Formats: sequence, C-alpha cells, structure tokens
Amino acid sequence: MKVIEIRKDNIIYQRDDGTINVEPNTPYFRIKILEFGGDRIKHDIPIEGIEIMETFDDMIFNVTINGLTITTRPNMADSIVESFNNTDKLLKIFERYNNQKYNIKLLEGFLKEHGDRIKTVTEGFVVDDMFLVDRIGNAWFWKNGEKDQSHRTNISTGAICIVVKRSRNHKVVDPTHGGSVEIDELGFIILSKINFLLEPNLDDEVFVNQIPKDIVEKLKRNRESINKSFI
Repeated sequence: MKVIEIRKDNIIYQRDDGTINVEPNTPYFRIKILEFGGDRIKHDIPIEGIEIMETFDDMIFNVTINGLTITTRPNMADSIVESFNNTDKLLKIFERYNNQKYNIKLLEGFLKEHGDRIKTVTEGFVVDDMFLVDRIGNAWFWKNGEKDQSHRTNISTGAICIVVKRSRNHKVVDPTHGGSVEIDELGFIILSKINFLLEPNLDDEVFVNQIPKDIVEKLKRNRESINKSFI
C-alpha cells in the first residue's frame, strides 16, 4: 500500500492491487493507514492486562481487560484508538459498555423455544453443552460444566470471535406473546451469538478455524441430523 497524499479532510492512498482509495482523515484511519498499512489494528498494554485487536470487520474491536472481552461498535473506533495512550479513557469506555443492562426475563423467554439446547447458568447461557455466551456478550467454549479457555482462538483469552452485525433496529419477534418487542443492544448481541451457535455457519472460515476439530465434527453431525429430520 502506498500513501499518495494526506489532506486536512482525507487521506488518499493506493492499494496493492492498484486501486485508489480515499478515507476521512480521522484518528482511526490515520492509524489504520499510516501505521498499520491497512492491516488490522492491534495494541497491547501487557502490564495493565489490556489487549485490543481489530476484528476482520473494519472499525470493530475486541477489547480485553483482565480476561473480560467486549466487542465495540464502528462509531467507537476513533475513541478506541485515541485511548491507546490513555488507559483511564479506555477503562471508562470498557466500564460504560460493560455496565449495559438487558431484560433477562425477556431474553429467557426467547430461549425457551430451544428447550434443553439452551441452559441458563450463573455465567450466562450454555448452548448444546459446547458453548457459553456470557452475560456481557462474549462467546466461549464450555466443557465439564465450566468455561473452557484452554483452546486458543483469535482472541488471546480464548473467547470465540463472533461479529454481530449491528442494527439501529433491535426489535425482535416475541415468541410468547407475538408481535415485535424492543431489546437493548447487549441483549441483542447475546441473542444473536446464541442464535449463531445454535446453527453455526460451517462455511465461515473465521469461525471454524477457531474451533477444535472434534467440536467441528460434532457440529457437522448435528447439522446432518437436523437436515435429515426435514426429509
């Protein structure tokens, strides 16, 4: 990648394939283009137990602090990169995001339709006795009745990287009473990750490459069993 010109309002650069791109001259794109050459942004502060890694979707970051991970929204990208040299600012972002609440009874109502496939535990929601989606929206492996962090994934803590496509509209269908109801963003993230793990896209290489082979094979068998039931 080659930077052609840096202007007050934008950055003009040429990709390796020869295409010319123009991006706004913002904190995020200055670091993304000028420091990382268009690659995923990564920033660690080991002494503080902090790891920041951009996901495969631009402007979305996994922020891990002392083993807890949040996935930020695109409109937070500038604030995240500006906090690289300001730990207090990053901690405030993390705390504010981590303190979001969701309607647990409403969420559990959505999950009842899946029967024994979903179990509610202290840590969050267990899917098929293989995965855990915790109460701050992170996905993990679940083994022998507890969160399993022994397998390395795209996130150093062992959390499974699943990117939820954000939407301004967080209305979902109420399975109990019918009609649409509003669910807050954290509840929407939790529900979206649970739904993904109930029927994971095994053609998604980013997801599959994080999963142990024995679990991948079990997921394939589950999918085949479900498909046969519809024949």
